[in-house]
Amino acid sequence: MNNLSDYQWKNRLILVQAGAETEGAIDALRDARVEVDDRDIIWFVNTGSGLISNQATVSGGVERDVTELLAKARSEDRVLLIGKDGGIKSREPGLNLDGIFRRIDTMPMRRREME
Repeated sequence: MNNLSDYQWKNRLILVQAGAETEGAIDALRDARVEVDDRDIIWFVNTGSGLISNQATVSGGVERDVTELLAKARSEDRVLLIGKDGGIKSREPGLNLDGIFRRIDTMPMRRREME
């Protein structure tokens, strides 16, 4: 994957800007691996000194795209959920995985996947 658009129609994305509001995000995302995998989620946490992800490797293009997208978001939007269609589905101040999973589970594409 060379940029974020390469994930379109394959994965949902969770982008997190590390900060006080998102402390513990990496552990929470790792602990929810089964739920994350079931929903085809790839996540990226921008720590300020680099990107941490559930992907084995992250290309420079993807890292640049994630950093730019988070930089363009409002300062209170620390967590972005991007759907498989590439659209931003949610902007949140903190990471609420249960809320994100509920939002994903109401999406038409996800409903079809669960059938």
